[in-house]
Amino acid sequence: MNIKELYKNIILDHGTSPRNRFRLQNFNHETIGSNPLCGDKVHIFFNVIDDLIDQISFVGEGCAICIASSSVMTEVLQNKSKKEVVAISKYFINVIINKNHTFPNFLEQDNKTKLDSFMSIGEFPTRIKCATLPWIAIESELEKKSK
Repeated sequence: MNIKELYKNIILDHGTSPRNRFRLQNFNHETIGSNPLCGDKVHIFFNVIDDLIDQISFVGEGCAICIASSSVMTEVLQNKSKKEVVAISKYFINVIINKNHTFPNFLEQDNKTKLDSFMSIGEFPTRIKCATLPWIAIESELEKKSK
């Protein structure tokens, strides 16, 4: 299997069988992201304990790219500090827009592969917002809470 097929399979898998797609019972942060042009809307719930995301989930509707991105995000950000979450989010967005592979060195290889799978989205400008929507929403929530 070549790298493009691997990436396509990751997005397809997460788009059709999203992980962590439910409303957390207990959470101390939540944020909503929406893209009315595409119909994407995600509601992200997460619980931060001692500066780490203890639990994270989402509910929402939208295109397969947005759902896949939300699903991957919940897996990648689990047990990350708020500072790491913001850093990963910025790198993810940079990968899509600039195709830059400079990921934080604290990120595990399997998570790098999941995030890299979205790189080709940058070739379709109208889909960039679909992939980045949940990441921008969580980054915005954490930056707002830290001020």
